[in-house]
Amino acid sequence: MSTYPNTDTNNAIVEINVDASKDETVNINGQPKVRLRKFELYLIMIGLSIGVFLAALDQTIVTTALPAIASEFGALDQITWVATAYLLTSYTLIIARAIAGIGGGGIVSLVMVIISDIVPLQESGKYQGIIGAVFSISSVMGPLLGGITWSFYIHLPLGTVTIGAVIFLLRLPHSKGSLLQKLKRIDYAGIIVVVGATVALLLSINWGGSKYPWTSPIIIILFIVGQAGVALFSLIETKFSVEPIAPRHLFKNLNIVGCFATNYFQGMAFFALVYYIPLYFQVVEGDSATESGLKLIPYVTGVVIASIFTGQLISRTNFLAYRTISAMGAALIAVGAGLMVMWDEDTGKAAQIGYMLIAGLGVGSIMHTTLLCALEIVEDKDIATVTTLLMFLRLIGAVFGVSTVGTVFSNVLSRYLANASISPEYIAAVKQSATIVNQLPEEIRSPIIIAYVGALRASFITILVLGVSCFISTIFMGNHRPKIGKSNKKVFV
Repeated sequence: MSTYPNTDTNNAIVEINVDASKDETVNINGQPKVRLRKFELYLIMIGLSIGVFLAALDQTIVTTALPAIASEFGALDQITWVATAYLLTSYTLIIARAIAGIGGGGIVSLVMVIISDIVPLQESGKYQGIIGAVFSISSVMGPLLGGITWSFYIHLPLGTVTIGAVIFLLRLPHSKGSLLQKLKRIDYAGIIVVVGATVALLLSINWGGSKYPWTSPIIIILFIVGQAGVALFSLIETKFSVEPIAPRHLFKNLNIVGCFATNYFQGMAFFALVYYIPLYFQVVEGDSATESGLKLIPYVTGVVIASIFTGQLISRTNFLAYRTISAMGAALIAVGAGLMVMWDEDTGKAAQIGYMLIAGLGVGSIMHTTLLCALEIVEDKDIATVTTLLMFLRLIGAVFGVSTVGTVFSNVLSRYLANASISPEYIAAVKQSATIVNQLPEEIRSPIIIAYVGALRASFITILVLGVSCFISTIFMGNHRPKIGKSNKKVFV
Protein backbone atom coordinates (compact mmCIF):
# COMPACT_ATOMS: atom_id res chain seq x y z
CA MET A 1 0.00 0.00 0.00
CA SER A 2 1.22 3.47 -0.84
CA THR A 3 2.17 6.07 1.74
CA TYR A 4 1.74 9.79 1.41
CA PRO A 5 4.02 12.58 2.59
CA ASN A 6 2.89 15.32 4.98
CA THR A 7 3.66 18.40 2.93
CA ASP A 8 1.40 20.88 4.63
CA THR A 9 0.13 21.21 8.18
CA ASN A 10 -3.42 22.04 7.19
CA ASN A 11 -3.49 19.49 4.40
CA ALA A 12 -1.66 16.76 6.30
CA ILE A 13 -2.78 13.23 5.77
CA VAL A 14 -3.69 11.78 9.12
CA GLU A 15 -1.44 8.90 10.16
CA ILE A 16 -3.15 6.34 12.33
CA ASN A 17 -2.62 2.89 13.75
CA VAL A 18 -4.95 0.31 12.29
CA ASP A 19 -5.58 -3.35 12.78
CA ALA A 20 -4.26 -5.35 9.88
CA SER A 21 -7.24 -7.71 10.04
CA LYS A 22 -9.42 -5.11 8.33
CA ASP A 23 -8.69 -3.11 5.21
CA GLU A 24 -9.01 0.51 6.32
CA THR A 25 -8.53 1.80 2.77
CA VAL A 26 -12.08 0.88 1.78
CA ASN A 27 -15.39 2.01 3.18
CA ILE A 28 -18.29 -0.06 4.44
CA ASN A 29 -19.44 -0.66 0.85
CA GLY A 30 -16.06 -2.01 -0.23
CA GLN A 31 -15.28 1.16 -2.21
CA PRO A 32 -12.10 3.26 -1.82
CA LYS A 33 -12.30 5.32 1.37
CA VAL A 34 -12.79 9.05 0.91
CA ARG A 35 -9.53 11.03 0.95
CA LEU A 36 -10.01 13.86 3.39
CA ARG A 37 -7.40 16.34 4.53
CA LYS A 38 -7.19 17.09 8.22
CA PHE A 39 -8.85 20.49 7.97
CA GLU A 40 -11.65 18.97 5.86
CA LEU A 41 -12.23 16.32 8.51
CA TYR A 42 -12.45 19.00 11.20
CA LEU A 43 -14.90 21.09 9.17
CA ILE A 44 -17.06 18.05 8.46
CA MET A 45 -17.06 17.15 12.15
CA ILE A 46 -18.23 20.68 12.95
CA GLY A 47 -21.04 20.35 10.43
CA LEU A 48 -22.05 16.89 11.64
CA SER A 49 -21.90 18.03 15.26
CA ILE A 50 -24.24 20.92 14.51
CA GLY A 51 -26.62 18.50 12.79
CA VAL A 52 -26.66 16.22 15.84
CA PHE A 53 -27.01 19.27 18.09
CA LEU A 54 -30.15 20.35 16.25
CA ALA A 55 -31.60 16.83 16.12
CA ALA A 56 -30.98 16.28 19.83
CA LEU A 57 -32.28 19.77 20.56
CA ASP A 58 -35.54 18.83 18.86
CA GLN A 59 -35.79 15.72 21.01
CA THR A 60 -35.13 17.46 24.33
CA ILE A 61 -35.85 21.14 23.68
CA VAL A 62 -39.27 21.03 25.29
CA THR A 63 -38.49 18.79 28.26
CA THR A 64 -38.16 21.49 30.90
CA ALA A 65 -40.92 23.51 29.26
CA LEU A 66 -43.32 20.55 28.95
CA PRO A 67 -45.22 21.21 32.19
CA ALA A 68 -45.78 24.81 31.09
CA ILE A 69 -46.71 23.76 27.54
CA ALA A 70 -49.04 21.04 28.79
CA SER A 71 -50.63 23.50 31.20
CA GLU A 72 -51.16 26.00 28.38
CA PHE A 73 -53.08 23.34 26.44
CA GLY A 74 -54.63 21.79 29.56
CA ALA A 75 -53.12 18.42 28.65
CA LEU A 76 -50.65 17.23 31.26
CA ASP A 77 -51.81 13.67 30.58
CA GLN A 78 -50.44 13.96 27.02
CA ILE A 79 -46.97 15.12 28.06
CA THR A 80 -45.25 11.90 26.92
CA TRP A 81 -46.56 12.18 23.37
CA VAL A 82 -44.44 15.27 22.71
CA ALA A 83 -41.44 13.00 23.16
CA THR A 84 -42.81 9.84 21.58
CA ALA A 85 -44.17 11.63 18.51
CA TYR A 86 -40.65 12.82 17.80
CA LEU A 87 -39.76 9.27 16.68
CA LEU A 88 -43.25 8.92 15.41
CA THR A 89 -54.13 22.58 20.29
CA SER A 90 -51.50 20.00 21.86
CA TYR A 91 -52.29 17.77 18.89
CA THR A 92 -50.79 20.39 16.57
CA LEU A 93 -47.57 20.35 18.60
CA ILE A 94 -47.47 16.54 18.56
CA ILE A 95 -47.95 16.38 14.78
CA ALA A 96 -45.30 19.06 14.20
CA ARG A 97 -42.87 17.17 16.42
CA ALA A 98 -43.53 13.97 14.48
CA ILE A 99 -42.65 15.70 11.19
CA ALA A 100 -39.46 17.10 12.71
CA GLY A 101 -38.63 13.65 14.02
CA ILE A 102 -38.60 12.18 10.51
CA GLY A 103 -35.57 14.34 9.78
CA GLY A 104 -34.02 14.46 13.22
CA GLY A 105 -34.13 10.73 13.82
CA GLY A 106 -32.34 10.10 10.53
CA ILE A 107 -29.63 12.67 11.25
CA VAL A 108 -28.40 10.95 14.41
CA SER A 109 -28.13 7.54 12.74
CA LEU A 110 -26.57 8.87 9.54
CA VAL A 111 -23.92 10.86 11.40
CA MET A 112 -22.78 7.67 13.13
CA VAL A 113 -22.69 5.85 9.79
CA ILE A 114 -20.70 8.68 8.20
CA ILE A 115 -18.14 8.66 11.02
CA SER A 116 -17.75 4.90 10.59
CA ASP A 117 -17.23 5.49 6.88
CA ILE A 118 -14.60 8.26 7.03
CA VAL A 119 -12.77 7.47 10.28
CA PRO A 120 -10.94 4.20 11.05
CA LEU A 121 -12.41 2.13 13.86
CA GLN A 122 -9.39 2.69 16.12
CA GLU A 123 -9.90 6.47 15.90
CA SER A 124 -13.69 6.60 15.88
CA GLY A 125 -14.04 6.43 19.66
CA LYS A 126 -12.84 9.97 20.26
CA TYR A 127 -14.94 11.40 17.41
CA GLN A 128 -18.07 9.59 18.56
CA GLY A 129 -17.30 10.75 22.09
CA ILE A 130 -17.42 14.32 20.81
CA ILE A 131 -20.75 13.64 19.09
CA GLY A 132 -22.06 12.15 22.32
CA ALA A 133 -20.97 15.22 24.24
CA VAL A 134 -22.71 17.49 21.72
CA PHE A 135 -25.85 15.38 21.95
CA SER A 136 -25.83 15.64 25.73
CA ILE A 137 -25.09 19.36 25.95
CA SER A 138 -27.96 20.17 23.61
CA SER A 139 -30.42 18.53 26.00
CA VAL A 140 -30.25 21.50 28.39
CA MET A 141 -29.67 24.29 25.88
CA GLY A 142 -33.34 24.88 25.04
CA PRO A 143 -34.52 26.79 28.10
CA LEU A 144 -31.31 28.81 28.09
CA LEU A 145 -31.82 30.14 24.55
CA GLY A 146 -34.64 32.51 25.41
CA GLY A 147 -37.95 30.70 25.08
CA ILE A 148 -39.84 28.18 22.97
CA THR A 149 -40.16 30.27 19.80
CA TRP A 150 -36.48 31.22 19.72
CA SER A 151 -35.38 27.65 20.35
CA PHE A 152 -37.19 26.50 17.22
CA TYR A 153 -35.97 29.39 15.04
CA ILE A 154 -32.32 28.58 15.82
CA HIS A 155 -32.56 25.62 13.43
CA LEU A 156 -32.59 27.89 10.39
CA PRO A 157 -29.07 29.43 10.53
CA LEU A 158 -27.34 26.46 12.14
CA GLY A 159 -29.00 23.97 9.81
CA THR A 160 -27.55 25.88 6.87
CA VAL A 161 -24.02 25.24 8.18
CA THR A 162 -24.64 21.50 8.31
CA ILE A 163 -26.15 21.45 4.84
CA GLY A 164 -23.15 23.34 3.45
CA ALA A 165 -20.64 21.00 5.11
CA VAL A 166 -22.40 17.91 3.79
CA ILE A 167 -22.86 19.21 0.25
CA PHE A 168 -19.47 20.80 -0.33
CA LEU A 169 -17.06 18.82 1.86
CA LEU A 170 -18.47 15.33 2.30
CA ARG A 171 -17.64 13.54 -0.94
CA LEU A 172 -18.77 10.00 -0.27
CA PRO A 173 -18.69 7.60 -3.25
CA HIS A 174 -22.08 6.64 -4.61
CA SER A 175 -23.16 3.02 -4.59
CA LYS A 176 -23.85 1.38 -7.92
CA GLY A 177 -27.27 1.37 -9.52
CA SER A 178 -29.90 3.88 -10.62
CA LEU A 179 -32.11 5.82 -8.23
CA LEU A 180 -35.03 3.53 -9.03
CA GLN A 181 -32.95 0.45 -8.28
CA LYS A 182 -31.88 1.92 -4.96
CA LEU A 183 -35.48 2.79 -4.04
CA LYS A 184 -36.54 -0.78 -4.78
CA ARG A 185 -33.98 -2.06 -2.27
CA ILE A 186 -35.68 -0.27 0.64
CA ASP A 187 -37.50 -2.57 3.04
CA TYR A 188 -40.86 -0.77 2.84
CA ALA A 189 -42.90 -3.62 4.29
CA GLY A 190 -40.61 -3.95 7.29
CA ILE A 191 -40.65 -0.20 7.94
CA ILE A 192 -44.45 0.08 7.75
CA VAL A 193 -45.02 -2.92 10.00
CA VAL A 194 -42.49 -1.90 12.66
CA VAL A 195 -43.88 1.66 12.79
CA GLY A 196 -47.44 0.35 13.10
CA ALA A 197 -46.46 -2.10 15.83
CA THR A 198 -44.58 0.61 17.71
CA VAL A 199 -47.52 3.02 17.61
CA ALA A 200 -49.95 0.32 18.77
CA LEU A 201 -47.73 -0.64 21.71
CA LEU A 202 -47.16 3.00 22.63
CA LEU A 203 -50.89 3.69 22.64
CA SER A 204 -51.56 0.67 24.84
CA ILE A 205 -48.88 1.73 27.33
CA ASN A 206 -49.80 5.42 27.32
CA TRP A 207 -53.57 4.96 27.57
CA GLY A 208 -53.61 1.95 29.88
CA GLY A 209 -54.65 2.81 33.42
CA SER A 210 -55.07 6.52 32.65
CA LYS A 211 -57.44 7.09 29.75
CA TYR A 212 -58.81 3.54 29.70
CA PRO A 213 -58.70 0.64 32.20
CA TRP A 214 -56.00 -1.95 31.49
CA THR A 215 -58.72 -4.55 30.92
CA SER A 216 -60.68 -2.43 28.42
CA PRO A 217 -61.11 -3.90 24.91
CA ILE A 218 -59.22 -1.07 23.18
CA ILE A 219 -56.09 -1.56 25.33
CA ILE A 220 -56.18 -5.33 24.86
CA ILE A 221 -56.67 -4.98 21.10
CA LEU A 222 -53.84 -2.45 20.78
CA PHE A 223 -51.50 -4.70 22.75
CA ILE A 224 -52.42 -7.72 20.59
CA VAL A 225 -51.95 -5.68 17.39
CA GLY A 226 -48.56 -4.50 18.61
CA GLN A 227 -47.38 -8.00 19.47
CA ALA A 228 -48.71 -9.36 16.18
CA GLY A 229 -46.89 -6.57 14.37
CA VAL A 230 -43.61 -7.54 16.02
CA ALA A 231 -44.14 -11.17 14.95
CA LEU A 232 -45.03 -10.12 11.40
CA PHE A 233 -41.97 -7.88 11.25
CA SER A 234 -39.75 -10.82 12.23
CA LEU A 235 -41.36 -12.95 9.51
CA ILE A 236 -40.86 -10.27 6.85
CA GLU A 237 -37.22 -9.74 7.80
CA THR A 238 -36.35 -13.44 7.78
CA LYS A 239 -38.43 -14.74 4.86
CA PHE A 240 -39.31 -11.99 2.39
CA SER A 241 -37.11 -8.90 2.59
CA VAL A 242 -34.22 -8.79 0.09
CA GLU A 243 -32.26 -6.24 2.14
CA PRO A 244 -33.84 -6.35 5.62
CA ILE A 245 -33.40 -3.47 8.03
CA ALA A 246 -32.84 -6.06 10.78
CA PRO A 247 -30.92 -8.98 9.21
CA ARG A 248 -31.50 -12.30 10.92
CA HIS A 249 -27.83 -13.28 11.11
CA LEU A 250 -27.05 -10.32 13.38
CA PHE A 251 -29.45 -11.62 16.01
CA LYS A 252 -27.76 -15.01 15.99
CA ASN A 253 -24.68 -13.37 17.52
CA LEU A 254 -25.27 -13.09 21.27
CA ASN A 255 -22.63 -10.37 21.61
CA ILE A 256 -24.46 -8.17 19.08
CA VAL A 257 -27.78 -8.83 20.80
CA GLY A 258 -26.16 -7.76 24.07
CA CYS A 259 -25.09 -4.47 22.48
CA PHE A 260 -28.60 -3.93 21.09
CA ALA A 261 -30.29 -4.61 24.45
CA THR A 262 -27.83 -2.44 26.37
CA ASN A 263 -28.41 0.47 23.99
CA TYR A 264 -32.18 0.04 24.26
CA PHE A 265 -32.30 0.16 28.05
CA GLN A 266 -29.75 2.99 28.19
CA GLY A 267 -31.99 5.02 25.88
CA MET A 268 -35.00 4.29 28.09
CA ALA A 269 -33.24 5.47 31.24
CA PHE A 270 -31.46 8.45 29.62
CA PHE A 271 -34.54 10.19 28.27
CA ALA A 272 -36.83 9.22 31.14
CA LEU A 273 -34.48 11.07 33.49
CA VAL A 274 -34.28 14.05 31.13
CA TYR A 275 -38.07 14.33 31.11
CA TYR A 276 -38.90 13.69 34.77
CA ILE A 277 -36.08 15.38 36.70
CA PRO A 278 -37.29 18.85 35.55
CA LEU A 279 -40.83 17.95 36.63
CA TYR A 280 -39.54 17.39 40.17
CA PHE A 281 -37.92 20.81 40.29
CA GLN A 282 -40.89 22.63 38.79
CA VAL A 283 -43.59 21.07 40.94
CA VAL A 284 -41.85 20.22 44.21
CA GLU A 285 -39.53 23.25 44.36
CA GLY A 286 -41.63 25.67 42.31
CA ASP A 287 -38.92 26.42 39.74
CA SER A 288 -39.52 27.93 36.32
CA ALA A 289 -38.65 26.08 33.11
CA THR A 290 -35.35 27.96 32.86
CA GLU A 291 -34.44 27.28 36.48
CA SER A 292 -35.20 23.58 36.15
CA GLY A 293 -33.10 23.50 32.99
CA LEU A 294 -30.16 24.98 34.85
CA LYS A 295 -30.58 22.45 37.65
CA LEU A 296 -30.38 19.64 35.07
CA ILE A 297 -26.80 20.67 34.21
CA PRO A 298 -25.11 18.26 36.70
CA TYR A 299 -26.82 15.33 34.98
CA VAL A 300 -25.76 16.45 31.52
CA THR A 301 -22.26 17.30 32.79
CA GLY A 302 -21.90 13.70 33.91
CA VAL A 303 -23.03 12.46 30.50
CA VAL A 304 -20.58 14.75 28.68
CA ILE A 305 -17.60 13.90 30.88
CA ALA A 306 -18.17 10.16 30.68
CA SER A 307 -18.88 10.21 26.93
CA ILE A 308 -15.65 12.05 26.09
CA PHE A 309 -13.58 10.12 28.63
CA THR A 310 -14.71 6.68 27.47
CA GLY A 311 -14.19 7.69 23.83
CA GLN A 312 -10.60 8.70 24.56
CA LEU A 313 -10.06 5.63 26.76
CA ILE A 314 -11.20 3.25 24.04
CA SER A 315 -9.13 5.02 21.35
CA ARG A 316 -5.91 5.04 23.38
CA THR A 317 -5.92 1.91 25.53
CA ASN A 318 -7.35 -1.57 25.87
CA PHE A 319 -7.20 -1.48 29.66
CA LEU A 320 -10.92 -2.24 30.05
CA ALA A 321 -13.21 -4.45 27.99
CA TYR A 322 -16.25 -2.90 26.34
CA ARG A 323 -18.49 -5.02 28.56
CA THR A 324 -16.76 -3.77 31.70
CA ILE A 325 -17.18 -0.12 30.74
CA SER A 326 -20.84 -0.62 29.86
CA ALA A 327 -21.55 -2.61 33.03
CA MET A 328 -20.01 0.12 35.16
CA GLY A 329 -22.17 2.68 33.37
CA ALA A 330 -25.35 0.65 33.84
CA ALA A 331 -24.57 0.21 37.53
CA LEU A 332 -24.16 3.97 37.92
CA ILE A 333 -27.53 4.56 36.20
CA ALA A 334 -29.20 2.18 38.66
CA VAL A 335 -27.43 3.72 41.65
CA GLY A 336 -28.22 7.28 40.56
CA ALA A 337 -31.89 6.52 39.94
CA GLY A 338 -32.08 4.57 43.19
CA LEU A 339 -30.74 7.53 45.13
CA MET A 340 -33.24 9.85 43.42
CA VAL A 341 -36.01 7.71 44.92
CA MET A 342 -35.17 9.45 48.21
CA TRP A 343 -35.88 12.92 46.80
CA ASP A 344 -38.65 14.78 48.61
CA GLU A 345 -39.60 18.35 49.56
CA ASP A 346 -36.60 18.67 51.90
CA THR A 347 -33.80 17.19 49.76
CA GLY A 348 -30.64 19.34 49.84
CA LYS A 349 -28.80 20.76 46.83
CA ALA A 350 -25.74 18.57 47.37
CA ALA A 351 -27.82 15.40 47.21
CA GLN A 352 -29.63 16.60 44.10
CA ILE A 353 -26.40 17.47 42.29
CA GLY A 354 -24.57 14.34 43.40
CA TYR A 355 -27.31 11.91 42.42
CA MET A 356 -27.78 13.51 38.99
CA LEU A 357 -24.02 13.45 38.38
CA ILE A 358 -23.84 9.73 39.21
CA ALA A 359 -26.68 8.89 36.81
CA GLY A 360 -25.16 11.11 34.11
CA LEU A 361 -21.77 9.41 34.37
CA GLY A 362 -23.52 6.08 33.90
CA VAL A 363 -25.46 7.20 30.83
CA GLY A 364 -22.36 8.75 29.22
CA SER A 365 -20.24 5.65 29.77
CA ILE A 366 -22.55 3.65 27.51
CA MET A 367 -23.20 6.41 24.96
CA HIS A 368 -20.85 4.98 22.32
CA THR A 369 -19.26 1.95 23.95
CA THR A 370 -21.91 -0.39 22.58
CA LEU A 371 -21.44 0.94 19.04
CA LEU A 372 -17.66 0.54 19.10
CA CYS A 373 -18.03 -2.93 20.59
CA ALA A 374 -20.44 -4.01 17.86
CA LEU A 375 -18.33 -2.55 15.04
CA GLU A 376 -15.37 -4.69 16.06
CA ILE A 377 -17.51 -7.83 15.87
CA VAL A 378 -19.39 -7.45 12.58
CA GLU A 379 -18.15 -7.67 9.01
CA ASP A 380 -17.64 -4.48 7.03
CA LYS A 381 -20.82 -5.01 5.01
CA ASP A 382 -22.89 -4.89 8.21
CA ILE A 383 -21.38 -1.74 9.73
CA ALA A 384 -24.03 0.66 8.41
CA THR A 385 -26.86 -1.70 9.35
CA VAL A 386 -25.57 -2.28 12.88
CA THR A 387 -24.93 1.43 13.41
CA THR A 388 -28.44 2.32 12.29
CA LEU A 389 -30.03 -0.43 14.39
CA LEU A 390 -28.17 0.70 17.50
CA MET A 391 -29.31 4.29 17.05
CA PHE A 392 -32.84 3.12 16.24
CA LEU A 393 -32.99 1.00 19.38
CA ARG A 394 -31.74 3.89 21.52
CA LEU A 395 -34.43 6.19 20.12
CA ILE A 396 -37.10 3.49 20.43
CA GLY A 397 -35.87 2.96 23.97
CA ALA A 398 -36.26 6.68 24.59
CA VAL A 399 -39.82 6.57 23.28
CA PHE A 400 -40.84 3.55 25.35
CA GLY A 401 -38.88 4.78 28.36
CA VAL A 402 -40.66 8.13 28.51
CA SER A 403 -44.00 6.48 27.77
CA THR A 404 -43.58 3.68 30.33
CA VAL A 405 -42.36 5.97 33.10
CA GLY A 406 -45.10 8.43 32.16
CA THR A 407 -47.74 5.74 32.57
CA VAL A 408 -46.35 4.79 35.98
CA PHE A 409 -46.26 8.45 36.98
CA SER A 410 -49.83 9.17 35.87
CA ASN A 411 -51.31 6.07 37.50
CA VAL A 412 -49.52 6.58 40.82
CA LEU A 413 -50.35 10.30 40.85
CA SER A 414 -54.03 9.52 40.29
CA ARG A 415 -54.00 7.03 43.15
CA TYR A 416 -52.33 9.46 45.56
CA LEU A 417 -54.68 12.29 44.63
CA ALA A 418 -57.71 10.03 45.02
CA ASN A 419 -56.61 9.19 48.58
CA ALA A 420 -56.00 12.84 49.49
CA SER A 421 -58.71 15.00 51.02
CA ILE A 422 -58.94 17.28 48.00
CA SER A 423 -62.00 18.31 46.04
CA PRO A 424 -62.46 16.71 42.59
CA GLU A 425 -62.14 20.14 40.96
CA TYR A 426 -58.61 20.64 42.28
CA ILE A 427 -57.64 17.07 41.40
CA ALA A 428 -58.79 17.55 37.80
CA ALA A 429 -56.93 20.87 37.60
CA VAL A 430 -53.55 19.60 38.86
CA LYS A 431 -53.73 16.51 36.62
CA GLN A 432 -54.06 18.83 33.62
CA SER A 433 -51.59 21.52 34.71
CA ALA A 434 -48.47 21.02 36.82
CA THR A 435 -47.72 24.75 36.98
CA ILE A 436 -50.95 25.47 38.83
CA VAL A 437 -49.75 23.56 41.90
CA ASN A 438 -47.66 26.41 43.29
CA GLN A 439 -50.54 28.86 42.83
CA LEU A 440 -52.85 26.95 45.17
CA PRO A 441 -53.44 27.73 48.86
CA GLU A 442 -50.99 26.07 51.27
CA GLU A 443 -53.55 23.67 52.76
CA ILE A 444 -54.29 22.31 49.29
CA ARG A 445 -50.79 22.58 47.81
CA SER A 446 -49.11 20.49 50.52
CA PRO A 447 -50.99 17.18 49.92
CA ILE A 448 -50.70 17.68 46.17
CA ILE A 449 -46.92 18.05 46.38
CA ILE A 450 -46.81 14.91 48.53
CA ALA A 451 -48.76 13.14 45.77
CA TYR A 452 -46.30 14.36 43.13
CA VAL A 453 -43.34 13.24 45.26
CA GLY A 454 -44.90 9.78 45.53
CA ALA A 455 -45.52 9.61 41.78
CA LEU A 456 -41.98 10.78 40.99
CA ARG A 457 -40.61 8.25 43.48
CA ALA A 458 -42.40 5.48 41.59
CA SER A 459 -40.99 6.90 38.34
CA PHE A 460 -37.41 6.79 39.64
CA ILE A 461 -37.95 3.22 40.88
CA THR A 462 -39.00 2.33 37.33
CA ILE A 463 -35.81 3.94 36.00
CA LEU A 464 -33.83 1.98 38.59
CA VAL A 465 -35.31 -1.22 37.12
CA LEU A 466 -34.28 -0.02 33.65
CA GLY A 467 -30.72 0.49 34.91
CA VAL A 468 -30.64 -3.05 36.32
CA SER A 469 -31.99 -4.39 33.01
CA CYS A 470 -29.25 -2.49 31.21
CA PHE A 471 -26.64 -4.04 33.54
CA ILE A 472 -27.94 -7.55 32.86
CA SER A 473 -27.79 -6.87 29.10
CA THR A 474 -24.09 -5.98 29.29
CA ILE A 475 -23.30 -9.54 30.38
CA PHE A 476 -23.98 -10.72 26.83
CA MET A 477 -21.75 -8.15 25.11
CA GLY A 478 -18.66 -10.37 25.20
CA ASN A 479 -15.39 -9.70 26.95
CA HIS A 480 -13.25 -8.44 24.06
CA ARG A 481 -11.19 -5.28 24.42
CA PRO A 482 -10.53 -2.35 22.05
CA LYS A 483 -7.93 -3.11 19.37
CA ILE A 484 -5.09 -0.61 19.34
CA GLY A 485 -2.44 -2.70 17.63
CA LYS A 486 0.04 -0.84 15.45
CA SER A 487 0.53 -1.32 11.76
CA ASN A 488 2.66 0.30 9.09
CA LYS A 489 -0.38 1.53 7.19
CA LYS A 490 -1.07 5.17 6.48
CA VAL A 491 -4.50 5.95 5.20
CA PHE A 492 -6.58 8.91 4.26
CA VAL A 493 -9.48 9.58 6.59
